[in-house]
Amino acid sequence: MPGLKRKLDSYSSSSDVEDLDKIDISSFITGKRPKLDAEEEEEGLADFIQASIVKRSIKEGAQLVKNSKGKSKLAKGEVGGGSFQSMGLHPSLLRSLTLQGYRIPTPIQRLSIPALLSNPPRDLVGMARTGSGKSLAYMVPLMQRLGGRHSTSFGARALVLLPTRELALQVLKVGKELARGFSSGRGEHAGDKDDVDSQKSQNLRWGLIVGGESLDEQFEMITSNPDIIIATPGRLLHLAVEMELDLKSVECVVFDEADRLFEMGFEVALTEIVKRLPTSRQTILFSATLPKSLVEFSKAGLQDPKLVRLDSESKISPDLKMAFFSVKQAEKDACLLSLLRDAIKVPVTSRRDATAETDTKKSGKLKQSDVAPHQTLVFAATKHHVEYLLNLLTAAGYAVSHIYGSLDQMARTLQMDRFRKGLTSILVVTDVAARGIDIPVLENVINYDFPQGARVFVHRVGRTARAGRQGWAWSFITASELPYLLDLQLFLGRPIVADIPTQKDQHYTESLVLGSFPREKIDEDEEYIRSLDSKHHSLPTLREVMKRGHSMYERSKGKASSQSYKRAKVMIKSPEWTLSSSNSRVHPVLFRASGIGDRGEAEKARQNLLSVLNSFSPSETVFEIGSKASSENAALMKERRKALSKSAQKAISNAPIAGPVTGDSLPDKHDIEMADEDDIAATFSFEGGQKTYRDNEFYMSHYQKDGMTEKGYSLIDGASSFVKQAQSVAFDLTNDEGKVERSNKQIWDKKKKKFVRGDGAGANNVKMVRTENGTRLPATFRSGRFDEWKMKNRVTLPRIGEAENTSRNNQIGSGSRRFKHVKVVSAKPLDKLSKDYDRKLRQQKKKADGTEASSDQPQHSSGRKALGSHLGKSYTRVKSELKTAEQIRKDRKIAEKRKAKNARPARSGGRKGKR
Repeated sequence: MPGLKRKLDSYSSSSDVEDLDKIDISSFITGKRPKLDAEEEEEGLADFIQASIVKRSIKEGAQLVKNSKGKSKLAKGEVGGGSFQSMGLHPSLLRSLTLQGYRIPTPIQRLSIPALLSNPPRDLVGMARTGSGKSLAYMVPLMQRLGGRHSTSFGARALVLLPTRELALQVLKVGKELARGFSSGRGEHAGDKDDVDSQKSQNLRWGLIVGGESLDEQFEMITSNPDIIIATPGRLLHLAVEMELDLKSVECVVFDEADRLFEMGFEVALTEIVKRLPTSRQTILFSATLPKSLVEFSKAGLQDPKLVRLDSESKISPDLKMAFFSVKQAEKDACLLSLLRDAIKVPVTSRRDATAETDTKKSGKLKQSDVAPHQTLVFAATKHHVEYLLNLLTAAGYAVSHIYGSLDQMARTLQMDRFRKGLTSILVVTDVAARGIDIPVLENVINYDFPQGARVFVHRVGRTARAGRQGWAWSFITASELPYLLDLQLFLGRPIVADIPTQKDQHYTESLVLGSFPREKIDEDEEYIRSLDSKHHSLPTLREVMKRGHSMYERSKGKASSQSYKRAKVMIKSPEWTLSSSNSRVHPVLFRASGIGDRGEAEKARQNLLSVLNSFSPSETVFEIGSKASSENAALMKERRKALSKSAQKAISNAPIAGPVTGDSLPDKHDIEMADEDDIAATFSFEGGQKTYRDNEFYMSHYQKDGMTEKGYSLIDGASSFVKQAQSVAFDLTNDEGKVERSNKQIWDKKKKKFVRGDGAGANNVKMVRTENGTRLPATFRSGRFDEWKMKNRVTLPRIGEAENTSRNNQIGSGSRRFKHVKVVSAKPLDKLSKDYDRKLRQQKKKADGTEASSDQPQHSSGRKALGSHLGKSYTRVKSELKTAEQIRKDRKIAEKRKAKNARPARSGGRKGKR
């Protein structure tokens, strides 16, 4: 009976039987198992193998971490249900994560990695704030699926698309560091050989395709059969068309920073790339800002994706402190210098001499103590702003780097490396650096030009306050940019305040504090900038170029919501805010930076004086001064004053009657409990001064509940109104009147003089792409450069699934020919009947004698003879380069004759005259 019981237990565990009543007892008595279908048996075996591998990986991974750190040093939750070890990752991959310092997964990694490793693979759309570890969330499953080993069959297996070159370099660095310690083991598959060659082929091959690099080097990289390609869309499409590249072997495609990728600049390139990918691929989208409705990303080919969205609690980091300054457009430069000097306190170059750069060149690394303590990232609108700010800050004595889109790739890499190593304290960039780049020790981000949408603001300020570090975001707001700030307020759900009671960090993280700079500081910096203009004559010219570029930028950027424009007009006219004027309130953070405490006594006295001046009203107007009381102007103003006094008394009489309130009985506005917006709307529901009788229980608004949040995440950024969105979904029956309205996809072709069906990308419905230098070319344009490169290097490109080129002759860049004759054949014997038989015989004997004489001399390791011979010939046969005295005199005579001949006068008429 115990044997039968063990047999029953083994059978129930292997066949996953839930109810023992369903078991056929006869099969146990006879010792035979019931027959299963071949498909069911294969599926059960595959599931069993997968489950056993995951279980083994979990056990080995947990044991690996315990052995490496010790049980006493393990943090809470490091080995358990929420750790990397519980996800079933390979032990070698867990070892790489541990060496890189990744102990506990972030929330986006905890939700994304198990979903991406599920079987069968499923598409995923992930959204979390910047700095939450999204790059590792898709890189870890990618390494696990590829097994950490190189495939000998030709064709890339994974594709990662990114919007910028710097982000592509960063992702490549993260992937290589993760794969460096990951080895999946050798000899585990049938037919594998455990030798040195197979050990070398274990490592994954990476390919980087970005603009600005040499095409020949990228041809070489593609032909070397990379496993993972990290690319920008423009250059990848160029290579795919030029090389006729087949991407059917791609198993997984990742769209990192998907909102930037699917904007108008990359739409055509991405559409062409997606067409070349197989339909059975796994598609992954990651970004910090994604709309809930994925209509804009339908071109990625998502199939039943899983949405992982972690923006419900915080859209930006809770460690980020924000400050907003109301400035004038003409005073931005002075405000920037004041902010860098007084608030951020960026050191000048006098303290940072050339010794740090010299030590860096020698050692290749920079000490942590040499890194700038307050590295700052300044975002500007256009490249003209970047060039002007670079020259202005350099003239002011700061160490500055700069990056913009049209800058050369080598220069961009150099500038970024200098900033990362701490050789420069300020990096001035456009929005090209606002996506996913992780810069260590970055504490400050300055928005010199405020972004046009909340989505871009989230990406910009996400460069700081990453991975638990503190950070500051400083933004300049002009009168024209105030509506975008109000849109940001609706998106973040935080109030805009002008004053705070205490200097606590929570006020800068929970609200949008708006203020201005002290007028005396701005005037001093304006005078300093004028002195810089006299010393550096290029600054005024660059400033004019920047102004023209800014006017074009203002015309091209999107619009804010109409409600924000109305609120902005009210705020500008309101005496409570007094934005960017002489009597505006100084920002509280400036008192904190100067160490004056909550608010200085001088500032309080200044505010009191300004309030008294604002309330002053003269007894006489300009029309009454110096005129007689009986004059016409005086009488007119007297009647006008009477009318105004009557209207003021009428307004007072209509005001609600309240009890007398003294100054002592007024409660502190910071002590009372403020009413909620919902309570105010429920109690005082007024529109246009009249009470509405709307029942909110049965009222359904035509505005979406979280419409402002979705508008901030959308790719349109307020450029489309509700009317335009309604027109796109409207259904109009125009055939009733006999009129057929032309489709939006029909465009007018100037050459054909008629409407053609297309998307407007180019004439004759040809899709156009923009190259790096701005030229627009058809998407199918081939220059033939790859064909020339193949002929030059004598290389063939295998097809997808074929074995890669492993022979040395087919390696790229070897410079060797495909065929090389190495066979040695002895020479034919001499013909005795030949006329020159004797002469050739003597030459053979001389060569034999010379070879025997030089054979005793030592030879080099390369096989050539040493000093005793010259390329196989003895020194007796080499012509001497030294001239005798007779040869020198002969050469001098010849030179004198030539000189005398050249100095003779020409014959009369010359040869042409004789003719």
